[in-house]
Amino acid sequence: MQVVKRDGRAVDFDRSKIFNAVSKANAAVEESERVTPEQIEEIICYIEGKNRKRMLVEDIQDIVERKLMSFGKYTLSKAYIIYRYSRALVRKA
Repeated sequence: MQVVKRDGRAVDFDRSKIFNAVSKANAAVEESERVTPEQIEEIICYIEGKNRKRMLVEDIQDIVERKLMSFGKYTLSKAYIIYRYSRALVRKA
C-alpha cells in the first residue's frame, strides 16, 4: 500500500510509524488508559486489511483515532490527537 503524505508524495506503508505514534501517546497517559501492543497490532492489521492501493495519511490517522475510541480509550485518543497536532506545528515551523 502507498501512503499519500501531506506534501503529495506517495511512500510505502510503514507499520512501525503507527506503532511508534500510538506508543508515544500511550506514554502520555495513565497505565489504565493505555492500549496493549496486541491492540496496536490489531489497529495496524485493520488498516492493512482495507486492501487499498493508496491511502491518505490523514485517513490512516483518523482510523487510528476511531479504533482507540472503539477500545474505550478516550483519553489515549485525545493524547494521540494532541500528538498529531504538535507534529503538524513542528512541520509548519
